[in-house]
Formats: sequence, C-alpha cells, structure tokens
Amino acid sequence: MYHRLMVNANNGTSIYKSFQPHTLYNENMYKEVSMNELVIGQSIVMLKKGDITEESTDAIVNINNYSLVQNFGVSKDILAAAGDIVKGECSRLGQQPHGDVVETGAGNLNCSRIIHLIGATTWDSIMAGVKKILEKCDQLDLISVAFPALGTGTGGISAKRSMEAILTAIEEYLSRSTTSSFLIYIVAFTQHVYQEYLNVFESRMFSLKKLTLHDPIYGSIVEIIREDITTLNVDCIVNLNNATLDRIKGVSGPILSAAGANVKNECKTMGGIRPGKMILTSGGNLRCKKILHLIGPTRAADIALSLDQILQECEKYALTTIALPVIGTGEASIDPNDAIQEMLEGLNQYFQIAVFTSIKKIYIIAFTEEIYQIFQIKISHLQATDMNLGFNVVEANNPPTWTAMGTSEYLIVELPRDSTEFKTIENDFLNSAKPLCSQVIKIKRVQNVKLWRIFEVQKEYVQSCHPNQQNHRCLYHGSSEGTVAKISKFGFNRSFCGRNATRYGKGTYFAKHASYSCDDLYSVPDENRHKHIILASVITGKWCLGKRHYLEPPPMEDNPNLLYNCVVDHVSNPDIFVIFSDYGAYPEYLITCR
Repeated sequence: MYHRLMVNANNGTSIYKSFQPHTLYNENMYKEVSMNELVIGQSIVMLKKGDITEESTDAIVNINNYSLVQNFGVSKDILAAAGDIVKGECSRLGQQPHGDVVETGAGNLNCSRIIHLIGATTWDSIMAGVKKILEKCDQLDLISVAFPALGTGTGGISAKRSMEAILTAIEEYLSRSTTSSFLIYIVAFTQHVYQEYLNVFESRMFSLKKLTLHDPIYGSIVEIIREDITTLNVDCIVNLNNATLDRIKGVSGPILSAAGANVKNECKTMGGIRPGKMILTSGGNLRCKKILHLIGPTRAADIALSLDQILQECEKYALTTIALPVIGTGEASIDPNDAIQEMLEGLNQYFQIAVFTSIKKIYIIAFTEEIYQIFQIKISHLQATDMNLGFNVVEANNPPTWTAMGTSEYLIVELPRDSTEFKTIENDFLNSAKPLCSQVIKIKRVQNVKLWRIFEVQKEYVQSCHPNQQNHRCLYHGSSEGTVAKISKFGFNRSFCGRNATRYGKGTYFAKHASYSCDDLYSVPDENRHKHIILASVITGKWCLGKRHYLEPPPMEDNPNLLYNCVVDHVSNPDIFVIFSDYGAYPEYLITCR
C-alpha cells in the first residue's frame, strides 16, 4: 500500500500525437500499471502471451466468418476446444441472418460465452468490431473479456497496427460509455505478435514520466500536468477567488468566465467569503460537478494548511477527482520553489490523517513551463536523496468474519449452508422478503479490501459528526445478476440511477425490507428465474425527505455547512434510503433467491 505521484511530461500536448493522424487519444484516460497493463477510464487492459482457449473470462472473442464455421486460424482452435455442441450452434446460427457479432454458448471452455466477430481484418473493421464486442458485453453485463490478436493472421495487418487499432477502439468506446468497467485481456499466441503488441503498450506510456514517492493507497494519485484547468472533466475544480467571489485576475478569471453567468450569480447570491473558509457552487458550463472557492493564501507558510483543508473539504462532499492550480504562484507572487515545497507538505499532511482516502485523483495544474520544471526538479531531488513525503503506511483490520485473503484485495466467498452466518442472513432475509421470495439458493460474502476501507473512512467521519445516534444500517438493494457482480467489484454507482426509480432523488436506492428489492422491477430474474439481492451496510447518518430533482442531499437545517447524509421516503419511519456518495455503502453479501 503506498501513495504514488505521477508527473505528465508531455509539456501540455498530446503524448500520442506521433501516432496515426486519424487516431485520437485522451491521455487523461490512461494510467500505466505495468508494462503490459493499462488502466483506461475505469477499465483494466492486460496483455498476455498464451493460449486464449485456456482463459477463464466471462467471454472469449472468436474471429469467425459469416457462416460461423471458420476452420483455420484462432477460430479453428477455439471451436475445437469448445466442442461439438458449440460447433452445432454456430452451424445453425450461421445459416440464419445475423450481424458482425454473434453470441453462442462456451461448451467446454472456461468462459460463460463465446462472442464471434466477423471479418476483423483491417484497421476500420478491427475498430468497429472491438466497439461492438464491448457493447455486447455491456448489454450482457459481462465484466471480463479476452480478445485474440486481431487481423495478424490471414488478415495480413501488422501486429503494431492491430494493437493500435484495438487500444484506440477501447478508448473511444469507454470515452462515450463512462459507466463501463471491464477487465480486458488481449492474448497473443506467438512471441512475435506478443512482442510487437508489448512495444505498442510501452509506446503509449513512453512520454509519461512516472516518479514514485510512495505506493498508492486505494489508487490515490497526484499528477502534475500542463493543461487548461477549465477543460478538465473532474468532480471539483478549485478556484482561488477573493472575498467578494468575483475575482477576474489570475486563474479565477478564466474559471468564472468559462463557468458562465449561473455560477457568477451563485457567487453573487452568496455574498462573500472569509479567509480560511470555502464555498461550493455548481460547475456551470464547465465539465466539473462543483467549483470550490476560497481566498488564496498570500504567504508560503499558509499553503500547506490551505491544501490540506481543500482536500478535507472535497472528501467531506465525496468529490473524488480534483483539479487545482499551483497555489500562490500567481497574484500572490510567492516564490515557486517555496510554493511547490509547501504544496508537497500539504499533500503529506492530508494523507497522514486521511490514510484511507476516497479521493481517486488530484490534478495539479502547472500553467507555465517554469512551474512544471520546478515540480520535476523537486520530485527528482526527493528520489535522488532517498527521501519521501513521510506518507503513513497503515494496515487496517479486515472484518473478523472474513476469510484470510493473503495478498488478495478482492475475494468472493460462498457461505456454507450450515454456518451460523448463512442461517442468520437467510432467516432475516426470508422474514423480510415475503411473499416475493421464499427460498435462498446461496449467499456469498464480498471481501473487497479497497471498498471496505474507503467505506470505513466515510462511516467514521459521519460518526464523528453525529456521535450520539445510529449512523449506518443493513439494507437491501436489488439488481440484475451482472450488475450485482460489478457492484461487488467496483462498488455502487450513481450513474445507474434512473433505470428504475428517481422519486426521491438521483442516487442509489436501498430498502429496509427485502420484499421491496425482490420486486421484478429492481431484481431482474436471470435465465433460471433466480433473483439477485445485495445486503449492504449503508451510511444513513442524518436524513431528510427526498425529492425527485435532488442530485445530492440538501444542507442540514441546523448546520448549513453540512449536507444531510441521505434522503428517505418518510422522515419519521423510512423504508427507502437514497445515498448520493458511491462510497456511502458497502456490498457485504450477495443473496441469490427465488
């Protein structure tokens, strides 16, 4: 567990501009994990050398022909390994009208489905085919998929160009489908293709100079970039404003101008701000959700404390991605060396306290080349002298009910039916689920270290705000089989709100009684007519009555500086709880029932 600080060394221009002129890349979607692993958006792409027929993913992609009986190349191997049942299914489907993507069973393979892709032999057909495969996986709620090398056999396309097309297609699909989260394997059979593919992976990150001060805790990454802060797609942009919230100098001018009249009116309505205080407004025309306004420090000595307070404020409002300027180097005219040193100290102060932070990404915007270079020199000096920022490495205890995990961060454990844990959950569920469900098929415990520890931080914070009350409850959440699996791995996602109901706000809904979640509208039966319910630990804290238009809870009546923690259907005796923080609930158990 460690903090990582990443420096983008592209001097503000696209790090992929030397590739094909029609290839568009968004560098902010990418993160290097290792030389054969990339994170694109919320998805992981891994390159492997091996036999694709041995993969145990949700889906394996087969390169087939229109008749679906292609008996050469990778298709020959996949169909042979899958067996006669799949060959028969392909033969039947191949005689019927179909598109470029056809789904069949997996037969003897370790996957659950084979997705056949027709004719991926050129740049354009590979691009189109990869997007269609990912779209099919989204439709089927499949989390993991394995691709073979595309077009490098009879297609005759070079391995380098094939890999560029695959990665470009993945990025373009994920950029327009921001809720998609996949584990994507690209499996090369021969050493030559694997090496060429690996070269492309390394090229993608060639200009990204990564300087590690400490390992990341929960993926908390600080990145120094040359970029226009008003163009960033983040939860929060930090604006160094003045007391009357109308500053037109420095970074504030471009931010307020780009945000537009609505944000300026919000600032005017709020009237003003005192030193040391902060206010949140909407993002207006910017791509961010919120703008955090504060009076910028005028002394280097105040920068560390100011940055620490900024991050705590973002944590309080569950803002997970943040962009802020280099503090003090504009109108305050603080020496850049001192300002940057103090910003590093501010990061240290924050992470010393909030070790298990839910903040995922912090962008520090260097507006000039000089500022950017000073950051690089400062960080390089820390490494060269074997220094670090002193970030704590603290191991939190897992719940006592969990099975030992070793070095694993994620584990699903099916409970024995004769265990006390199973019987207790089963009894409570069935008493609450009648008459819609009367039998529990199985119960699985979710052991997700990252999600659990972030949830614990949120819970402890709410407990500190409201120490004399019950602040979390065990509640039910129904969904489809595939979505339940995604939630167990990646957590709850407000982006899915609106699929079933938004009567009390656009958040994630939980029910006190399982019968509500067992309704077919919420827990969609699978092919076996089984339903899938999550028993979650939910931070409820203080609540108020929900309203359809809510995007977040309103401020508390007795303390306008704090938001309510959730909204409900009835204030005095609620049955429905709606949360607006993705880390405000932890999926403890997955219940399969009928």
